[in-house]
Amino acid sequence: MPNKRSLGEMLVSANRGRTVQIDADKVSRGNFFTTDAAWLNQPVREFLSFAFLNQTSAGQVASVLDPFAGDGHLLDLIAGEYGIRVHGLDISNDLWPKNDSLKQVPNSEKSVIVTNPPYLANHSAKRKGVNSLVASYFKQGYDNLWKLALDRCLASADYVVAILPETFLLSTFAKDRLAVISVIEGELFDDTDAPALVACFGPAGVEGAGNVFINERLIGTLSQIMSCRGKGGRRGKPAVFNVADGRIGLRAVDGADGKTPIVFMLAEDFDYPANRIKVSSRLMTYIELPTLADQDLPGFVVRANKLLNEIREQSHDLVLAPFKGNMKTGRRRRRLDYELAREIISRSLS
Repeated sequence: MPNKRSLGEMLVSANRGRTVQIDADKVSRGNFFTTDAAWLNQPVREFLSFAFLNQTSAGQVASVLDPFAGDGHLLDLIAGEYGIRVHGLDISNDLWPKNDSLKQVPNSEKSVIVTNPPYLANHSAKRKGVNSLVASYFKQGYDNLWKLALDRCLASADYVVAILPETFLLSTFAKDRLAVISVIEGELFDDTDAPALVACFGPAGVEGAGNVFINERLIGTLSQIMSCRGKGGRRGKPAVFNVADGRIGLRAVDGADGKTPIVFMLAEDFDYPANRIKVSSRLMTYIELPTLADQDLPGFVVRANKLLNEIREQSHDLVLAPFKGNMKTGRRRRRLDYELAREIISRSLS
């Protein structure tokens, strides 16, 4: 039985029992400060102008609230851009009135909310030794603090602009109020390379278009893009994953070098050690296709890779999860989840 770790003692290696001490207070708040202005691009500006116009049309004074204001970078940018009243709340920074906005966001002025909420997943809190500080938040039904924060913001304002992890696109978080999404290709934060996007939400009961931009380039609606995923390959069990002697290899993540993309291949062409395959393997694996004869494997590989690349092109890669920053070429690395991999396999077999 491993010894109980102290507060802020992050587990680095479970096998070796290695830990490092981290700033428990900072980590538990999930703070990653936005100092780059790239998030306030043309699609977001147009949305904010629309929101402010609707505020004044309703007899309100146009204003912006950041419930997780931190050092106030977002509010400074908004004030300089629009010359309107801005105000903030924060759980720890003395620049603002104290408020735990993960519990409730007071917004008596009905301000537009513009925020960069905290990011911290439940499993990360446990690994980093800060679970005792945040466990109560995860009892609200969300597995990451940004989801709880966004829920509180949407309950408090008709118009919300939030800087979120790009994984928001593939999450089950309700998107019925989405109006605009802008995926930011550059790095917005000074203390993490987490891929991010800006999500703009309108009033409840008014279904948004969900237009998706990469930076300032419109690429379609969210429903159009997500339709590229198909039905998830749940038609029977055409493939068995993580089989050490499987006849198909799958590199399910783009390499950082920009030369080794996600690809299906014959097992003999895959140089990944079969003895490293585990039930939990998610990046490199071997697959068995019980219904396919040996002589049909090369044709399957060709079809699967053709379909994979078509999906990547049609969706601009957004149906694949971002993975640890960008390649050397500047393109964002991606990971192929096994649900989409099954869809590709099913369609390639048929």
